[in-house]
Amino acid sequence: MDFFKRYGAIGGSQPQSPTETIQRMADRADTSTLLEDKRAAVLGLKGLSREYKKDVGEVALDTLLKVLKEDSEDHNLLKAILETLNNLCARDSPGDASSETGATLADPVADKFSQAILHDSDDVISIFLGLLGDADFYVRYYTVQLLSALHMCAGEELQQRVLVSPTGVGRLVDLLSDQRDIIRNEGIQLLIAMTRSNADIQKIVAFENAFDYLLGIVDEEGGVRGNIIVQDCLQLLHNLLNYNVSNQNFFRETSGIQRLPSLLVTDPSQTAAGRSGHPMPDADEDLEWTSQHALNMLVVLDIIRMLIQPGNTNTQSNQTAMQQCGIIPPLLQLALAYEAPPTVRSQALYAIGDVIRAHQANQSLFQRILITTAVEDDSNTSSQRAIPEPAIVIVIRLAVGKHPTTVSANEYYIVRAAATHLVQAYVGGNADAQLALAATLTPPGDIGTITEPEQHQSAGSLIVSVLLDWREASKEDVWRVWYAALLLSTILRDHSECKEQALKITLGDASKGEEPFPLINEIMSQARQATQHGADVRVSIAMLTLISVWLVNFPKGVSVFLDESANISFIVEQISGSTGINALVQGVTAFMLGLVYQFDIDPESPMSRESLYPIISKRVGADQLLIRVQRLRDSKEFQYAVGLAAGTYSSAYGGAPAEVYFDGVFTDLFKLHYESFRAAVRLGPNEAMANPSYAYLHGGMAGYAGSAASGSAPGTPRLGATTISRAASPSGGAAGGIHDSAPINRTPAEPTVAKSEFDALHAKFVEQESQIAELKHALETSAAQAQPTLDLAKPVNDDS
Repeated sequence: MDFFKRYGAIGGSQPQSPTETIQRMADRADTSTLLEDKRAAVLGLKGLSREYKKDVGEVALDTLLKVLKEDSEDHNLLKAILETLNNLCARDSPGDASSETGATLADPVADKFSQAILHDSDDVISIFLGLLGDADFYVRYYTVQLLSALHMCAGEELQQRVLVSPTGVGRLVDLLSDQRDIIRNEGIQLLIAMTRSNADIQKIVAFENAFDYLLGIVDEEGGVRGNIIVQDCLQLLHNLLNYNVSNQNFFRETSGIQRLPSLLVTDPSQTAAGRSGHPMPDADEDLEWTSQHALNMLVVLDIIRMLIQPGNTNTQSNQTAMQQCGIIPPLLQLALAYEAPPTVRSQALYAIGDVIRAHQANQSLFQRILITTAVEDDSNTSSQRAIPEPAIVIVIRLAVGKHPTTVSANEYYIVRAAATHLVQAYVGGNADAQLALAATLTPPGDIGTITEPEQHQSAGSLIVSVLLDWREASKEDVWRVWYAALLLSTILRDHSECKEQALKITLGDASKGEEPFPLINEIMSQARQATQHGADVRVSIAMLTLISVWLVNFPKGVSVFLDESANISFIVEQISGSTGINALVQGVTAFMLGLVYQFDIDPESPMSRESLYPIISKRVGADQLLIRVQRLRDSKEFQYAVGLAAGTYSSAYGGAPAEVYFDGVFTDLFKLHYESFRAAVRLGPNEAMANPSYAYLHGGMAGYAGSAASGSAPGTPRLGATTISRAASPSGGAAGGIHDSAPINRTPAEPTVAKSEFDALHAKFVEQESQIAELKHALETSAAQAQPTLDLAKPVNDDS
């Protein structure tokens, strides 16, 4: 009140109200001819603008803008006006800002005044943009703050005003080169907000040399070990590249990718990733990973992965550029830094996978990388050695080996998931890599070798030992068994030679009189024991889905599987059970039985299709089999796995999700063979071999060639052939081809039927088949009445 008494005493003895005082000051600022008087009035308004924001804005906003336009040469007056405008436009509740959208709680008063400024008829925004070039510290600082406040209220409108200004974006980028850190940092924050979703501003900012400015600031602030300013610079770099193809091209063409490896350099920790060539830190350097260090590194890794997203037109070029600048070794170094947070390690592994995915040269480079570890690794053993190992072996050890004692099993889950992603990227489209890994699938020796140091085992031997000694592994971490099964599925997927190689693996010492037992049946035996002993259901599911992947398009494997009678007994027991049986296990075993029936076409099979058919049709029941599989398909666990494979969900930054039961390899297999499974189990053993509908759905069963000529349907019958020939299913490629020399009796016909003609014939066939079934049913149920004889071998016409 002393303030109002002083100003009231100027005009009389009675003190004035705040509104009267504000009105008097606004009038003085508007009408005074002396700068000193205007300055005094504006300073008075500034003093009242925080406590009486609404009154000052409603009375004096237009006056303040007018004075700004007329007397912008006086820095003291200018600073007072800008500070007052900041007070009027700043929101009072900024505490709930969202890092993703930049949104805050609404402040109607501040928003009203911000809108008034943006809609000023004389385009005061251009004046603010011009003031960004002023040399005075406070003028520039308050102008940036005011633009930030305006953007928070009406970002799109401000962005449009900036775009129409010839030098607007350039003025904003110039803030990045300001030597005064406070102004530079405020400019970074404003650019982060303005480039979050505006592609036009992103492009202009990028072409104003922003990439060099930002990476230079990162270097000045200490790289990824720097403070939050580094994170802000990296976030702005991320904004400029995200969903912007032209900026990504520009970043690559201006050698931006070549500067990324230096951002990854950190403490090499306890490993050395091959030929990195980076200098070692001093022994007394603080190597502890702080939360800010981790956040900075995560943004860098996200930028790398964003540049090589699958399906983008630039991905191949960016992958090549990254390989040429040597980004894989520092990424490996980071992934093997055992003191680094699991989130950082997992994202580094994901990034390596993205760099080499579907890129033959990068896959070959990764295959040649050798890593020498002479200290403790994730198994926490103290074994010292200096034998180089292939990088892929180390990565598989991360996926299925023991987790560090300092990290819980659930926290380490994301590292296992990322390591598996890397292995899948390495073998994806790389049949030679699959075969090389399959060659390491050797018996682990005595059961229980999982307790021995993991460094003494090959990649394949480690995978097999974890699967066979699941009791020991699952005590520590059930995800070891789950990912071991997934890795073996990845190695065997769609590769008949790998399946053949794995099928040769037997357990049992012949010198001790033990009969060799195939690995596939041993895994099935372990799945049976895990189910019967009440182990975590993920153990059973992992092994059963692995065997399903193994059996698809592999009749020889089906024969070996059927050679063990306990396998079918267990499957039937699970499907037919009504209590105490997990519904997911029921669904997987039902699907597995259908696969066995489909691919039981080996002449040397110990159980023919004719023997399997009564089990499906009578003992289990085709309807019950289909219901079990349909319930699996509709389960939330299976749907979650489908969504996870499609990228709908992500667990990259969190612990082990409770919903994960199935992997992407099995879900892809299931979706591909679901319809052929439904068709097969309803047909007899001979019908399943000859029915065109089943052959078409399956992509070419016996008697039908899946590799039909151009313009014909897959599975179109080649009736002129004298041998049964079936090409690979859609999932198997050429490796899944099966050829059987069993002769058949067929009337020669044209070798290929066009797809359109095939579809018409197939539709007619289905219609006739339905009519035959209806008439046959009528004959059987109407025995009391005299019925004409009907030859079911002849087609039934409508006239019949």
